[in-house]
Amino acid sequence: MKTWRCITAFTGVCAPEPAPVWNNLPVNLTAVSPDNSWFLLACAAGTVLLLLILIARFRLHPALALFVAALALGVASGMPLKQVPLSFTAGVGNLMGHIAIILGLGAVLGRLLASSGGATALGRLLVDGCGPRGLPWALLMLGIVVGMPVFFEVGLVLLMPIVAEAARRSGRPPVLVGMPLLAGLSIVHGTLPPHPAAMLAVIQYHADLGHTILLGLAAGLPAAALAGPGLGWLLIRRWDKKAAKRSPEAPDESLTLFAPTLEEDLESEFRKEGTAGPAEAGRTATEMKARAPAGPVRAAAAILLPIALIFLGSWADSIAAPESMANQILKLVGSPDIALLIAVLVALGTLGSRIPTGPAVAGQPDAGADRGRALLRKLTSESFEPIANVLVILAAAGGLSGILRDSGAAQATVSLALGAHMPPLVLAWTLAAVVRVSMGSATVAMAVASAVLAPLAGHAGVRPELLVLATGTGSLIFSQLNDPGFWMIQSFFKLEVKETLATWSVMETVLSAAGLGTTLLLSAVLH
Repeated sequence: MKTWRCITAFTGVCAPEPAPVWNNLPVNLTAVSPDNSWFLLACAAGTVLLLLILIARFRLHPALALFVAALALGVASGMPLKQVPLSFTAGVGNLMGHIAIILGLGAVLGRLLASSGGATALGRLLVDGCGPRGLPWALLMLGIVVGMPVFFEVGLVLLMPIVAEAARRSGRPPVLVGMPLLAGLSIVHGTLPPHPAAMLAVIQYHADLGHTILLGLAAGLPAAALAGPGLGWLLIRRWDKKAAKRSPEAPDESLTLFAPTLEEDLESEFRKEGTAGPAEAGRTATEMKARAPAGPVRAAAAILLPIALIFLGSWADSIAAPESMANQILKLVGSPDIALLIAVLVALGTLGSRIPTGPAVAGQPDAGADRGRALLRKLTSESFEPIANVLVILAAAGGLSGILRDSGAAQATVSLALGAHMPPLVLAWTLAAVVRVSMGSATVAMAVASAVLAPLAGHAGVRPELLVLATGTGSLIFSQLNDPGFWMIQSFFKLEVKETLATWSVMETVLSAAGLGTTLLLSAVLH
């Protein structure tokens, strides 16, 4: 049975609905008439404007704003009213079917790394082994490696003690010392799956996951090196020159922004994460059952195992004959959900055994094992809580994607962009950047941009993986006052607003622009 939609809201002329992308069938970009393209483009632009008003002006939650904007788009574009909720729920189901379990398993892996002490051990090994000259590069690699399986906020909380100690030794502000770390955490958060926004774009553009990770590292490492150690070096030199001009008797006002309460804030954050901070180390040593924390080797293995399995799946046809049993097994274990499931099960054994279980109970020899299993169940359950908000936002974004496609608005936008000969990678970056600056959320920016431009993936003549990177780097640009991450950085590092703008916001902008440059360079090389 064919579905129908109105070609124009004014004439009422209807035509067969083009095959929707959520059925994995191609989208016909010529299905929308040129005369109606401008109307549908106006509908798409109005949807973005409505999102901005709902989120920025009325302070509506992004998930509710996406839901309202999607329904408004369906009605305004002339879709039959009964089709609007069907398209929305189809978009939600398609996206959640791919992404929900992956995000859940990634959250469990990140929680195990945090609670076992593995992430901290890996960080200290890198920092202590690199010396003062290599410290920025060690912090950059630390941000990238630790940031792969955990959210930006969690990675920052885990690694802040290392930044604070490095800043204390150097006598420089922590935000300048930690800039390479922030660049590493940010680039993987915006461009590398299984982070939510990047995973969403992979699904929307039908990109290969293994190739996306590989190309993301190829494009992200140089961009992060420029925005992290490069920009950090310039800002530290400027800070050193100003510090040298100060009178020795004059109090160093800049250092008072960081030193007095940083440790107290870190203690608070560690309590929220359920791990022991520095001041509690002595107390927890007597209260907890003695267990050595996970070492850097275990932590690195837990992080790299799912990535290695995904790579094997992506290259299965090159490793084993197509349709052979070995080929099928490689593709099975290399699928993102199976790879992460294997990694989590392995981590429960390798990292879970290093998590303190509490004081032993006299006369109950098996109590420790029981407490350990109960603790792992508790940690697994708690790890899902932080991603609930993200999942709801992404679900609503999936619904918006379904209506954008079924209404023809996405196809019209892409058709007009192709007709204007705007480079598709620049188009993806620009749209994500505009939404990011307007709404303050990298996740919403990437969700909106990838939903609008999804039909571009099959017709633009560029790799869909590069579209993921262009959209992701665009979503990172100029974090400012409407971004919750801006205030987190301002609070953690004890900065004034203008200082946060001059450091964190500038770094994000350099990272975004450099990421577009490296993505365009990759496109030229791989063309």
